[in-house]
Amino acid sequence: MQRKKLLFTLLFITLIAPAALGQVASETPEKKLSLEEGTVESQFDFNTTKSNSFQEYKVVKKTWLAKLESNILDSINSMRSELAEQQASALTRKNNMSTLRDSVAAVNQQLNAAITTKDSITFLGIPTHKYLYNSIMWGVILGLGALLLFFIYRYKRNHIVTAEAMRNLEETRQEFETHRKKALEREQKLNRRLQDELNKQLG
Repeated sequence: MQRKKLLFTLLFITLIAPAALGQVASETPEKKLSLEEGTVESQFDFNTTKSNSFQEYKVVKKTWLAKLESNILDSINSMRSELAEQQASALTRKNNMSTLRDSVAAVNQQLNAAITTKDSITFLGIPTHKYLYNSIMWGVILGLGALLLFFIYRYKRNHIVTAEAMRNLEETRQEFETHRKKALEREQKLNRRLQDELNKQLG
């Protein structure tokens, strides 16, 4: 009879008391934690804060872990989609840069030909002075050069963003794997501890 009372007391401490303490703690003002929204870090905080405690361990619901895993995989897939879009955009800009280089080379050829012509040049059917013609051509070259520099800057910037996204993706994957292993180890230790306690009580 005394063993039954002791077992009942142990079950009360491990199951009901943490829930009561959690309810008291939830009445205090704190930031809203949820598995449905927020960052991956806040969802980890949700699992840590809302799960029951047993001695120095946390007992996390499997459904919460599954939901967290699903949310992390969704984030990873979203980052992969963004990465693919940025890579496609970078490829388009690279092609545009190649086209602009060809255009600049063609304009340079025209400029070299213009330098060797006479002072009076027919431009769009209108006789134009050599210096005015050269000014127009240089304006076009400078404009194309500025455009080329702009696309080079955008390409490099997107490359940096892509590298950072890949780095964040790898960090998130490693963080999730570490958390999963730790959670599994905690669960195994807790199961062994509970089994040992039950064996002691029954023995």
